[in-house]
Amino acid sequence: MNLGLEFGMNMGLEQKLSPQMIQSLQLLQMNSLELEMTVKQELETNPLLEPADEPEDLDESGDLPEAPAEEETAEESGGSEAAQDGIQDIKTSEPAEEVADRESDQEIDWEAYLEDSFDSSDKIREERESPEEIFEQTPVYDKSLQDHLLSQLHDRETTAEISSLVEYLIYSLDDRGYLVVDGPAAPDAGEKVPSSDRDPLHAQIQEIIEGRREPAEADARVREALHILQSFDPRGVGARNLRECLLLQIQHSDHISPMARRIVEEDFDLLERLKIAALARKYESTPEVIQGAIREIGSLEPHPGRLLNSSVASPVTPDLIVEEVEGELVLMLNDRTVPSLRISRAYAGLLRKGSKASADEKKFVRAKLNSATWLIRAIEQRKSTMLKVMQAIIESQPDFFRVGPAHLRPLILQHVADKIGMHISTVSRVTNGKYVQTPHGIFELKYFFSAGVTQADGSEVSSVAAKDEIKKLIEEEDAKHPLSDQKIVEILKTAGLDVARRTVAKYRDQLEILPARLRKKY
Repeated sequence: MNLGLEFGMNMGLEQKLSPQMIQSLQLLQMNSLELEMTVKQELETNPLLEPADEPEDLDESGDLPEAPAEEETAEESGGSEAAQDGIQDIKTSEPAEEVADRESDQEIDWEAYLEDSFDSSDKIREERESPEEIFEQTPVYDKSLQDHLLSQLHDRETTAEISSLVEYLIYSLDDRGYLVVDGPAAPDAGEKVPSSDRDPLHAQIQEIIEGRREPAEADARVREALHILQSFDPRGVGARNLRECLLLQIQHSDHISPMARRIVEEDFDLLERLKIAALARKYESTPEVIQGAIREIGSLEPHPGRLLNSSVASPVTPDLIVEEVEGELVLMLNDRTVPSLRISRAYAGLLRKGSKASADEKKFVRAKLNSATWLIRAIEQRKSTMLKVMQAIIESQPDFFRVGPAHLRPLILQHVADKIGMHISTVSRVTNGKYVQTPHGIFELKYFFSAGVTQADGSEVSSVAAKDEIKKLIEEEDAKHPLSDQKIVEILKTAGLDVARRTVAKYRDQLEILPARLRKKY
């Protein structure tokens, strides 16, 4: 029987990445915070690496020897193999020529190397970190939504059976505070409920969450547990959808008008579509009154669970700094938190001639030295590449840095890649997740790359600049007479910016701005 399996041989050429090149690409993609963590981890695991913190110990030359080939580190244990000829790149779009420039496999005169300083730092830090910069900020523990609700449950006098059902409901909430089908199971949930009743009661809760059973049709114990949960703070938790969440808050609020309550109870579909005229006709009222009721509803919290969300947004630390000094744009690398590395002197004696160290010990030290040298080289290469890319951006966007975001020009990655003589994938790695501090704020490097809007005279205007103009016009409009998309087109045209109406509509949607009829205030 033929299973379709067969052996075959073929020949072909392919590019491969060396471990050192993989490390270099990984470091290039990291931002300053990620690089700091990586360097600290390497300092803990590689004894040949140490921070170069003392200025008087720094070597003036700062020269770094070529890294040894990995095959040459086994000299003491039985010969060596030929070093790999060149570094080739596989599964990346980066050219092999660019990869080869970053690596070298020349032999090292270890004795001469050991006579020199091991310091690989390229500079002396003129500014020492202030004491408050030395210590990392420790996040403060915040209660989760479940913890907050459980603490209220423990203060409530109720039976063990009801308490267990409330606990089951609490662990069925998502981060918004809504009841969901696949909520996390409570630890030991239901242990206090008799085994004969546990599954039926839990099944009823799941049916309520799924909308297959109304709470009024459930067991009295389930109704009581649900009522207790929905009475907890923050108001609105324990709802199945937005409408129920708003109604729970309205029931416990004394500043919501009867009109607003009727709209949520009876015409929530019209409210979602902001059909103000239709609501005014139905309730025989004026658009001003309806809009006032909608503002009252808008004061409620649609996701009460986020009021207790313990997640904290990570601060943005700029990787680069651009400042204007005496009319000149000055570029600096913000790497003060990343320790400057050098090779430890403590292990020098192990590699000298006449050392009593065993072959295995020398092999270990050479392997760690090889790893440390490549890390230092990769960090220096990262610095150089980032500065080249940012300098090219500055030269392509001078008006932005001198005047402001309104003067941002169209720019693509390929233009910068051609300007600095690198592959577009390298530029993409540098710009991804990196931030620069400018006189006009902190921006991600990708912000400077945008498509252009072609004008009547053949010139181009950045889409970012066009969006800024549209946003500014809408912010300054008369709320009672909002600008339509066509009116925005006409105003922009008089200002010298030729943009089609469909382009204005697209940019407005991207800015998350409602159309004119929904922005109107009565």
